[in-house]
Amino acid sequence: MQPTITITLDGREVSGQPGMTVLELAEESGVDIPTLCHHPRLPSMGACRVCLVEDERNGSLVASCVAPIAPGMVINTLSDKVLESRRTIVKLMLASHPDACLVCNKGNRCQLRKIASDLDIGAVDLQRIPQLASIVEANPFLERDLSKCILCARCIRACQDLVVEGAIDYFRRGFTTVPTTLGDLPLEESECSFCGTCVALCPTGALMEKEGAYRGTAQTVVQTTCPYCGCGCSMGLEVKDNRVVRVVPGKEDTPNTGTLCIRGSYGCDFVHSPERLFTPWARRDSGIL
Repeated sequence: MQPTITITLDGREVSGQPGMTVLELAEESGVDIPTLCHHPRLPSMGACRVCLVEDERNGSLVASCVAPIAPGMVINTLSDKVLESRRTIVKLMLASHPDACLVCNKGNRCQLRKIASDLDIGAVDLQRIPQLASIVEANPFLERDLSKCILCARCIRACQDLVVEGAIDYFRRGFTTVPTTLGDLPLEESECSFCGTCVALCPTGALMEKEGAYRGTAQTVVQTTCPYCGCGCSMGLEVKDNRVVRVVPGKEDTPNTGTLCIRGSYGCDFVHSPERLFTPWARRDSGIL
């Protein structure tokens, strides 16, 4: 058995296994550190820097999602230096983010909005640099609004590391950088299978389910099994007012490891169909009873 590594985290000693990051040990110890680009199903890359923490040994700020724990570390997740840096980073994101929260279908599911609220960020006092982009209907199930993209690369990593399609990557550089297909071609002309994993992992309203009307934020998620093929994929049904408002990938320790195909993500609208059968039919002779 490998020896554990002990560090001081917010004034108390905690121990973890070699190779763990500061963020992983904090989550295991019940310490909340905000993140945007990080996701437990994806390899860490430290893109957003919202998860900064302070190493009090030298006063340096490190991205906790990519910083491995080391013996003797003294980590402070809520120092004045940390909180001020997080606020600045989130303000910079909001400075190039449209003020569209009231009409954004992501609603209360937007993680950028939640983190800004937790950091007591209201009006942004920085010069705004809007990212001009129109809403694109990618297919009948989803739409893209890249004016809300924060370049966290979750969608790219989900496509490349989870779904293993590699349909999208970063395109162009600087302020014009966007996650899109090779040559910025339509998704229909790429390897995209429209599985919806990128939509499920997007932390903002840059990728959304195409909805005729805002359906609100569900308070209940029912874990179940996809009714289509026999793979046994896990899915979560977000339920509001006794109606399924959307489907999200289920638990990680299932055959689909937190992903769904196009049928699982967007094929469950039959649940509330008035033509749905509630009793079995049996074929007898030339008729159906």
